[in-house]
Amino acid sequence: MADSKTYENEDIIIHWNPDVCIHAGECVRNAKAVFRPKERPWVQMENGSSQEIMNAIDKCPSGALKYEKK
Repeated sequence: MADSKTYENEDIIIHWNPDVCIHAGECVRNAKAVFRPKERPWVQMENGSSQEIMNAIDKCPSGALKYEKK
């Protein structure tokens, strides 16, 4: 994931690969307080629980969003 961007909280690390993202919007639909594409940073992990974030990422159809537990 050379071009990926990372975001993290105390529980998980999110990896986002913009080159793979197809902008399906599943992340926004499933955790709109966390994934805010019009803001910077667009991933605001403090606005959701780690479980909510993981559930939203699990629905990413392109695999552009991935997470790892710490």
